[in-house]
Amino acid sequence: MADGILTPETADSTAHSRTYIGVDFYDPTVSVAEYRDRIVLAAGISLADAGTVATELDGGGAAALIIRRASSDDDTSVLRSEKLSTPVLSHRDADWAQLASVLRSLLSAHSVGHMTGVRLGDLFGLANALATLAEGAVSLVDASGQVVGYSTHPDQPIDDIRRRTTLLLQEEVPISRDLDYQGLVRAPASRHFPSDDDQFGRVGIAVRAAGELLGSIWVIQVEPMLAPRTQKLLEEMEPIAAQHLLRAREDAADRDQRNSTLLRTVLEDDRHARSAASQLLIRPEAGATIVCFRVDTFDDVEAVRGIHRLLHLAISVSSAAFPGSHSAVIGTQAVTLIPGSIAARVHTFAQSVIRTDSALIAGIGSRVYDVPGIARSHREASAAAGVLMEASGSTRRGRRIATFDEMRDRLAILQVTDLIGGLDAAVGDAASILAEHDAAHGTDLSRTLRTYLDLLGSVRETAAALHVHQNTVRYRLDVVRAELGIDLDSPDTRLWLWLRLSAAARRTV
Repeated sequence: MADGILTPETADSTAHSRTYIGVDFYDPTVSVAEYRDRIVLAAGISLADAGTVATELDGGGAAALIIRRASSDDDTSVLRSEKLSTPVLSHRDADWAQLASVLRSLLSAHSVGHMTGVRLGDLFGLANALATLAEGAVSLVDASGQVVGYSTHPDQPIDDIRRRTTLLLQEEVPISRDLDYQGLVRAPASRHFPSDDDQFGRVGIAVRAAGELLGSIWVIQVEPMLAPRTQKLLEEMEPIAAQHLLRAREDAADRDQRNSTLLRTVLEDDRHARSAASQLLIRPEAGATIVCFRVDTFDDVEAVRGIHRLLHLAISVSSAAFPGSHSAVIGTQAVTLIPGSIAARVHTFAQSVIRTDSALIAGIGSRVYDVPGIARSHREASAAAGVLMEASGSTRRGRRIATFDEMRDRLAILQVTDLIGGLDAAVGDAASILAEHDAAHGTDLSRTLRTYLDLLGSVRETAAALHVHQNTVRYRLDVVRAELGIDLDSPDTRLWLWLRLSAAARRTV
């Protein structure tokens, strides 16, 4: 870091492991005890007096002494003859203030990353560095249970648990129910968790800063006998990991906020869309696809919480699989732009996200090749997700991902239903008769008939969807035919009823 301006004057083999907590200029009026564990800059001290000063500081436990040599011919043998344990370094014509600044900068949080050889906040780089030192695959997990970094050394063995958590970027067991995780958080140091089956054991440590739990580090321990060594390594690296997690969190928050604003501009502001796309380094000519995710719940509070967890998951998965992807929360959806990828890979990405929670659904827009097309792909993806949200359990049939092409016919029909309410033909028609009968007698004929038509006239499937007996469905259909005089054998009547009842269901939703 000092750019080669310092030269060692003593041959102390332990100097490489000497730590320091500060940098001070030498003051002869100050007790040498004040310089314990500090680098002392001997500005203004002649080479002749340097030996005496070095001896005094050595007795006080100073971390190092830096002196100035006027030329390479200056005799510094007296420093070597003293057999000092405090290392002495020299410089020629360096600026004392600049030197002090460089040495003090190494004590800052920003410099911790440089000292480990990893850029501060690069969690994947940190995981690889730790994996090299620990000789085992490493995963970094944040306080919410999200895997935010993992090592990628191909020669290090991993087990099925590691493969699954890497794919999902999330711990399999929620941390609130993970006994190993709870034990690790309560432990004052690292812990070894031996394997009870054919999987490898783990060594883990909770990472904190100022008492705040930031996350944890997990190392696959292939050789149980070497676990104490791994535990010691993690305890030494925990403060550095804390700095990396803090910086990554700050960087992610700033980056996500900026990118979210720009992505919303691309999707919603025709006037400034091209400029925003340029700032995001989006190359639409290479292709782009929009994926919209939604949380299928009627609990408003849970929906808000879920959408932000969903955004984090979408960012994590897409960043790992698609460099140049961007995500943002827009309304009630988490929206992700996937650059230049084929449909199958986009579908796999959407599947990787929604498989983490049964309440998640995804709509996929068309692949487009210009900036205006990105907004269109967003409208398509949003509409496809909306269809899945509006579909009842019987009509969705467990489907949680839909592309715009797959939903095109359904969307066209729904657009038609938007026009139906204002038509004169809708006044006093069969759907109105059903609604009036339900209101007057407390029956459920409208929902029964809509489900029956959705399921292509299957009494058995309709009964299962409504959780009633098949004879109940048959009785209700008889009421529709005999008492209300509605001809269910007429194709025109069935089509009109389905359109009207679907439109009514959408207004209810």
